[in-house]
Amino acid sequence: MKSFKILSTTLFALLLFSASVSAQVDMTWDTHGVGFKVPRGFVIETNNAEEFSAGNDNVFVTIAPIQDENITDDDLADVVAAMVKEMDYDLVTDGDAVEVSNFTGYYVRGSKDGANAVVMALLDPESATNLIVVAVYSGDYEDDALMIVNSFYSY
Repeated sequence: MKSFKILSTTLFALLLFSASVSAQVDMTWDTHGVGFKVPRGFVIETNNAEEFSAGNDNVFVTIAPIQDENITDDDLADVVAAMVKEMDYDLVTDGDAVEVSNFTGYYVRGSKDGANAVVMALLDPESATNLIVVAVYSGDYEDDALMIVNSFYSY
């Protein structure tokens, strides 16, 4: 009886894990050869050389390229600080360097008028195309926003 209970609990945990993994889909921005994972139901709003944006009712992501081969890891915090200042966020917290797939980056979290955001700069060591990523999220959807910004990869 005890082994049945352990087996049932294990199967339930695996089912829950597979449901959460399958709830994510790949989205790509072919113009700049970048991909990332999003929750199902994301709708693309803009997809051109200057901007990629997509979202659902809870999270909205905007990506813009920075074509500058002279940007280094040391510049990323300044790039993010300039973006956050330009977007006029009231409260900025949790700035830190990140490693995302084959990118190096820097991010901060901010809020403005009740909206929350993760603002991140990503440096692609293989090209002169670097990215600014802004994931705006509502209420309890910080985990979705973090999952998105941590899933970037170049191809």
